[in-house]
Amino acid sequence: MQKTTWTASLLVAGLLAFGGIGCKKQEQPQPPLESSIQRLRAALVKASPEVQSNFYNGVDYNVRYENYVQAMMFVDRIANDPSLNPQQKKLANEAIEQLKARIQEKQHNKP
Repeated sequence: MQKTTWTASLLVAGLLAFGGIGCKKQEQPQPPLESSIQRLRAALVKASPEVQSNFYNGVDYNVRYENYVQAMMFVDRIANDPSLNPQQKKLANEAIEQLKARIQEKQHNKP
């Protein structure tokens, strides 16, 4: 009886140990555009209300609905805002480049 309990306990412990490995959620690598937008969002947390409005109502909204040309226009407004620091401008320009790539990709995939 004691040997059966010990074996069952060992079996349960093994299943729990190895079962947790398979359940680990794997992070999917983000496409470059989404990653650029997230970095820009984080950099603009303390930006002016106008810049934040351009981001949330222009960039974020249009990227969500794949209106990349419109999104690029709003990112351009953000990039040219004189209140931004060099890091914020750099991230805005990276987002513009990613949007350009997405626009070209979308045009090449048209039927």
